[in-house]
Amino acid sequence: MTRITFDRRGAAVLFGALALAACDGSDNPFKPELGFIAGTKENQQIGVVVNSTEHALTLFQLGDPSQTRQVSLGSSSLITPVGLSIRGTRAAVPLGNAASVAIVDLEGQKIERFFILPGGNLTGSAWADDRSGLVANTVADYVGRFSLDQAGDTVKARVQVAPAPTEIVMAGDRAMVVSGNLDDNYNYIGNGIVTALDPATLKVLGTVTTGGKNSASAALGPDGLLYVLNTEDYVKESTVTIIDPKTLQATATVGGFGTGAGKITIDRSGLAYVSGFFTGTLVWNTRTRQFVRGTDNPVCAKTTSGACRGAFDAQADENGMLYQVFFGSRDYAPRVFVYRPGSFQLADSLSAGQGPSSIEIRKF
Repeated sequence: MTRITFDRRGAAVLFGALALAACDGSDNPFKPELGFIAGTKENQQIGVVVNSTEHALTLFQLGDPSQTRQVSLGSSSLITPVGLSIRGTRAAVPLGNAASVAIVDLEGQKIERFFILPGGNLTGSAWADDRSGLVANTVADYVGRFSLDQAGDTVKARVQVAPAPTEIVMAGDRAMVVSGNLDDNYNYIGNGIVTALDPATLKVLGTVTTGGKNSASAALGPDGLLYVLNTEDYVKESTVTIIDPKTLQATATVGGFGTGAGKITIDRSGLAYVSGFFTGTLVWNTRTRQFVRGTDNPVCAKTTSGACRGAFDAQADENGMLYQVFFGSRDYAPRVFVYRPGSFQLADSLSAGQGPSSIEIRKF
């Protein structure tokens, strides 16, 4: 989860007042009309957590984490969400085996509507614009396009992509679809594949093969490049393939990301946070291509035995505070751990529902 602050003074009283007013209004000023998702006056950022086993979203204010709200996604055992995408004050939440997408009004903390598909398992999603988005069907190997303006709830616009698509990342006017390239028995067909789509027409613009197997997650860096995480087989070391979305060229594949890495996020300074089921979170600088915290010193909350708790996801806020999702285990309760910027010293431990698997930090 995530945070930020700034300040300035002038010499003359009038100049100082004008400068202060400009500062106060420059970057998402406090908007009390938004209610809970306005955050606090000191920190307007909101954490949005996907609770897989609780079938819910949990929202909390970074300025006062004791203030939370929860949105139920339904009671069916088929509802197995693992991620979400946010545009404005709406979230699109693929519901896994329920083969549907919930559109959540974050301001009102309620479900606005559902979009449904014939079957399969829905995982990754991305908003193409304010009114439409894309969702990946991991089992049926296609991407569907939904629109808030469509009359019915069935997603009819669909395009086949490489097998086992799990993630969609917008890169300018292109949707980059990450596929693990697995068969129906989850065996490797080959290295992962990224398919570039026109999000408006679903036309396939091209494909590129990654430098590793079981590609599962990706993030766009501030340099405009796509960083694709290749989980591999949970025994072999995970890797990251760097792809130019414009040319669809894979420029490098970097190793050293430990075993079982499943999620990558990148902050605005270019630090990549790679979270793994066995390692916690590694920190890698996309600018220098060097590890800040590697497998020998991951960012993690230690157990009583000194071992690292695993991490499903981690995201930095505007201040560089790192929010890390721990799903929970037989011996330890699920938590969101908060680490200080730079030192990555553990600063806080938050409760954010059962089975947290993903987190987004946003300012509305």
